[in-house]
This record gives sequence, C-alpha cells and structure tokens, in this order.
Amino acid sequence: MNIVINITNIHKAFGKNQVIKGVSLKVEKGEVVVILGPSGSGKTTFLRCINFLEQPDEGEIEVDKLKVNAKHISHKEIMAVRQKTAMVFQGYNLFSRKTALENVTEGPIVVQKRPKAECLQQAKKLLDLVGLQGKYDHYPEQLSGGQQQRVAIARAMALNPAVILFDEPTSALDPELVGEVLDVMRRLAKEGMTMIVVTHEMQFASDIASHVVVMDGGIIVEQGSAQDIFLNPKEKRTQDFLKRIRPANDYII
Repeated sequence: MNIVINITNIHKAFGKNQVIKGVSLKVEKGEVVVILGPSGSGKTTFLRCINFLEQPDEGEIEVDKLKVNAKHISHKEIMAVRQKTAMVFQGYNLFSRKTALENVTEGPIVVQKRPKAECLQQAKKLLDLVGLQGKYDHYPEQLSGGQQQRVAIARAMALNPAVILFDEPTSALDPELVGEVLDVMRRLAKEGMTMIVVTHEMQFASDIASHVVVMDGGIIVEQGSAQDIFLNPKEKRTQDFLKRIRPANDYII
C-alpha cells in the first residue's frame, strides 16, 4: 500500500464554531477521492486544511512521507507541504496580466526555481494535454471559463505535485462548459494522478471516484467505493443527502 496522504484527527474551529471535528483520511497513490456533502458540511474547509490554506487547530497531516503536526507547524513546514500539493479553485485564480503559458510557468520558475526553458517546454505539453493548443499567448479575459479552469489544472500539474486538490472545480462554470473540465479530470484519473475532489457533480463522482467520502456536520459520516455509496448507502444521513440531490438514486456506476 503506497499512502500519499495520511490525515489523522484534524480539528478546525472558527471562533466557537467547530467546523471540522476529528476527521481522518488515507489516500493511496493514484486514487481519486471524491468528497461529498451538503453545504456547510465542512468539506471545503477540510480540503483547505490539507495544504494549510486553513491551519487546523490540531491533528497530523502526512503528504508524500512528510509528516507535520498541525498545531505546532512552522512556516517552513507549511511551505514544504505546499510543495507537494497543488490546488485548483472554484474561481480559477489566474494572473490576469499573464498569458496562459506564463500562468503555467510562474510556479515552477519562481517558486521551484527550475530552469525557464524546461518549464516552458513542460507548460506547452500540459496546455496541449488539457486541449489548449494554440492558446499559449491568450490572456484569461480572452478565454472562456472552461478554458481558464483548464489552464488552472495545467498550472497545478506543472508543479509535479504528489496530489492535486480540487475545490468545486466546475461550480463557477456555465453548464455547457462543465463537461470540458470534467473530461480533463477523467483523463488525469486514467493516467494515475492522485486527486482529492470536492464536487457537487454526482454523475462525475460516480464515474471517476475510486473512493467516496460523505461529510456532514464536520465529520465523515460514511465512506466507501462509488458503488457502495451511490447504490447501497448505509447511513441515513448519506441516504437523505443523496435523495435531496437526486430523488431517484439511479446513478450509473
């Protein structure tokens, strides 16, 4: 078993509001873990705790053999964790004054201090991979939402991370653009990229997930294979959540 992510007993509060209440999770290399749950369940906060965009109040996080104590972590350790992870956000977060190619090369050149020629070559290959041939010199405002999100995915991959974290990557897109982003993510899954995905796209989750986690009230209420969760959920909170999303629980696995 090759564990890439090992999270133990993570807690996170905002003031008196306990958002994450002792969550633990293991992710193996090449797995696609999809996190589901109602609004306010803590799933996005949990995702952001993994790379310390939100600092947990306690617990341990291990990423690619680097283990840190969330309560007593140093800035240097946070930077080391972030070197092993990459995040794709809801809102793309591209640099508006940089081209697609420059957005993809920024992290490897500036943060990782890799040779510029090597980074440019890799960036072009990644933009080709996500279907953006011929868009290297386009600025974000010249790209559709779906194209911008595909640049964001290429930018994440350029860091050569151990895991990519996706926070509702299609929620800001018009419905007709969702499919092109999901297709890229399916391709990454087939190539063995380790991913943790918070999403509301249920059919996509049932298609792509090797492991599904259902959160509610800041805890994991149920987890298992896509088939287990979508076709035979055991916990009432999972059943109620799936019924609200799709009354006829008829996901194709």
